[in-house]
Amino acid sequence: MIKNSILFILLFTLASCYSTKHIQSDQYVLKKNTIVIYDETNIRKEGITKKDIHDIIKQKPNKKIIGFIPFHLWLYNLSKPKNENWANSYLRKIGESPAILDTELVEKSKRQIKSYFENNGYFTASVTTDIIHDNKKARVNYLVKPGKSFLIQDINYKNIHKKDIYNLIKSKKAKLNMKSGDLFTYNNVNNERILIEKILKNNGYYKFSNELIYVNADSTQGNKINLNFLLKTTNIDSSVYEKFSIENIFIHIDKVENGNTKILKDYNFIFAKEAKHNLKLEIISELINIKKNQLYSQKDIEETYRNLSNLNFFKQIQIEFFELDQSNKLNCIISLESPTKMYYSIEGEIKRSADEGNLGISSYLQFGNNNLLGGAENLNGKIKISLENRQTNIEQNTTLFNTREISYELKLRVPKLIIPELITEKITKSFQMNTNFVFSFTKRERPDFSSQVVTQKLGYSWHPNDKIIHQLNLIELSYSDIGEINSFIQNELIENPYLSEQFEDKFIPATNYIFTFNNQKIYKISNYTYFRTKAEFSGNMFSVIGPVLNLKQNNDNNYMLFNNPFSQYIRVEADFRRYIMFSKENILVLRGFYGLGYSYNNSDELPIQKQFFSGGVNSIRAWEAFGLGPGSVTTQNNYSTGDIKLELNFEYRFRLLNSLKSAFFIDAGNIWSIKNDPRQGSIFKFNQFANDIAIGIGTGFRYDFDFFVIRMDIATPLRDPSREKRWIEDPLNGNFRYNLAIGYPF
Repeated sequence: MIKNSILFILLFTLASCYSTKHIQSDQYVLKKNTIVIYDETNIRKEGITKKDIHDIIKQKPNKKIIGFIPFHLWLYNLSKPKNENWANSYLRKIGESPAILDTELVEKSKRQIKSYFENNGYFTASVTTDIIHDNKKARVNYLVKPGKSFLIQDINYKNIHKKDIYNLIKSKKAKLNMKSGDLFTYNNVNNERILIEKILKNNGYYKFSNELIYVNADSTQGNKINLNFLLKTTNIDSSVYEKFSIENIFIHIDKVENGNTKILKDYNFIFAKEAKHNLKLEIISELINIKKNQLYSQKDIEETYRNLSNLNFFKQIQIEFFELDQSNKLNCIISLESPTKMYYSIEGEIKRSADEGNLGISSYLQFGNNNLLGGAENLNGKIKISLENRQTNIEQNTTLFNTREISYELKLRVPKLIIPELITEKITKSFQMNTNFVFSFTKRERPDFSSQVVTQKLGYSWHPNDKIIHQLNLIELSYSDIGEINSFIQNELIENPYLSEQFEDKFIPATNYIFTFNNQKIYKISNYTYFRTKAEFSGNMFSVIGPVLNLKQNNDNNYMLFNNPFSQYIRVEADFRRYIMFSKENILVLRGFYGLGYSYNNSDELPIQKQFFSGGVNSIRAWEAFGLGPGSVTTQNNYSTGDIKLELNFEYRFRLLNSLKSAFFIDAGNIWSIKNDPRQGSIFKFNQFANDIAIGIGTGFRYDFDFFVIRMDIATPLRDPSREKRWIEDPLNGNFRYNLAIGYPF
């Protein structure tokens, strides 16, 4: 404890005092920007937040890790400013120079904040600043008085001189956003202009632009504003206010300009004379919403592009329009580039596996056909061989690799939903609709037991929008054959009958549904949320028809299928993650995971492959995979699983040196049994489970190769529920666990 106290005092001292090194006598280090808004309640109603205003400020304090340690500034200050040798230059390069207060940037920030409030309807807003100097450091307070907001009283389109455009804007299907009583802001007005442009471009106005719309705002009546929308008439090409229609549609396959031409449903397909078009032309024509002799529509173009993209077939898609002379007619040119029909790849990797947490090697051969039946059906096959050296206390390890696995998988993806039309109609607005057929076989030999698993799956996936994915595996049949069991496991089964059903051969007839939400914006630095939940049911139908069909029963009165008892259970899990982006390189990740499985009727326990485990590279990293729990069980179990899993993770990520990144993390959680487990402390009890929470802390290093990330995490237990004294007095005393993996843990 004394060591930890000294370390904390040292860190605090460095964070407080070290940031003013190497600055001149008349300079101050910017420590903090503070936003003070009077009458903040009202502006929150309008969606204005302090975070938005902080983003406007031109000068920021030095970045800090864990909220208070200016690590990159420390690196910079380790250098000698007047020394240009390699070591000092490198420290300045990877570090961050002190954020010296710049009063000109403060004034510029003040003007930008005032402009921001004006753009959001607060035209009488005032902004002042208060700079507080304290021991070579400075705090800048931005004091904002928003004043009164302005409301829209009347919106007038009557002065739009083009009758057709006026009628279109005023029609019910236009669905404009602004209405009387709304807050008047420049952003709202501009968004209305963009919406009008969209409406017109979806109704034939090919050359129209929102730049042709201007708005007169009359604020003579107190804080009320009248808006008058008009169209520009001076020095304007009259055709911008005219409708255009589609004359011809040309589809160039593989960028062929001159070749064979085939007309199908008013579409002119052009392809090489000596080549065969891989994809059936009928498939392409069904996906094109652009029609001959119809009005130009931006919506039809976007839907056509989306439909063609969702095939996951074409390498490149391009849609262009060319205006015909002396007419309001357009020719549409669609250029499509096909992929190589057959493909294969051979890859290998050295990693610490995600499910076992043990160092090993693996290689696989992947092959496939991008267009199996001429309808962009993707057939993908994979053969994978893995060798691992699993560290175990079961028996002496005398071989280089004591865990071996070989797996075969064959997957067919059909880019449409093969289901009744009545159901399809309800999700026709979705995209990337696929039907998936999967067959897989896996054989694994471990030090403690061996197994073979055969799985067949029929499922569907569809995206209603770019944030949500639905997956429904209607039929997932899995047969597991538990082979040779080590004497250690056999003894465990004798002493603990609870485990016996987990190591029986099982037939699992399951159905599951997966919902995924992810609102990450790839090209924008902003906070985002990831949420995934899965619900799975098994055996219910066979349990109902068992008595009707007089299915065979075993000695435990469980119904049998294919000479094996089938599993009956319900299993749910939820994975929630929140990514808080301080910058591109400084990210705080909060994660929570909850899982619950319950067996009933035809099963006393969940099958072993459906139980939860804790520990490992993507879980609580201070414990080996399958090495934690259940609950406060004290006996060493090489393969701990449970019916309930609760996990919480906190990780702060930051850049260390160029492509080398680092992180601090805290992991907490455990697994528990629900019933039939005689081991003391293994059963979940609501009023006691908090006492069974394990906690691990650590740091990590990640090297970013752009296309993948290698990760090394070093963790140590802070709280161990299997110990009588759960809190570990000296967690930094060498009880470290090293985890090597590819990719981030979450």
